[in-house]
Amino acid sequence: MKMDYLKNIELAVSLGFEEVPDENAYKGRYYIKNGIIWIHDIGALKHKLGDISDQELAALGYDVDSYYKYVDFSNEMVDKEIERISTLIQIPDSVLFGRFDILEDSALIKTMASLSDEGFDEEILADFAHQMSKD
Repeated sequence: MKMDYLKNIELAVSLGFEEVPDENAYKGRYYIKNGIIWIHDIGALKHKLGDISDQELAALGYDVDSYYKYVDFSNEMVDKEIERISTLIQIPDSVLFGRFDILEDSALIKTMASLSDEGFDEEILADFAHQMSKD
């Protein structure tokens, strides 16, 4: 089962999208980051806008790439990967051992969970966390 609307919002916010109230938007709000709008349901959005293409949506400022990246995630997949990364932080043999700072950054841990789900190993995840902590 695909992720539900609330988990979709949680994902968007964890990735840095901010809520904007708008009575014309789905459920009275939309989420935006760097001028790009998060998509909850691309089929419904396309229908509302006149059955337009992905390219036309992107030209209108919608985040088509992220939609397709996360569309097949389930609530359980997101939660499972976050739990797995949290466990690795506590295992002495893990390259993530002791990186409790990761647990304090929900956007970072969710991005790491996404990378893990795509098949990246814990060394790549550790390097990613290290690179992100430099910012």
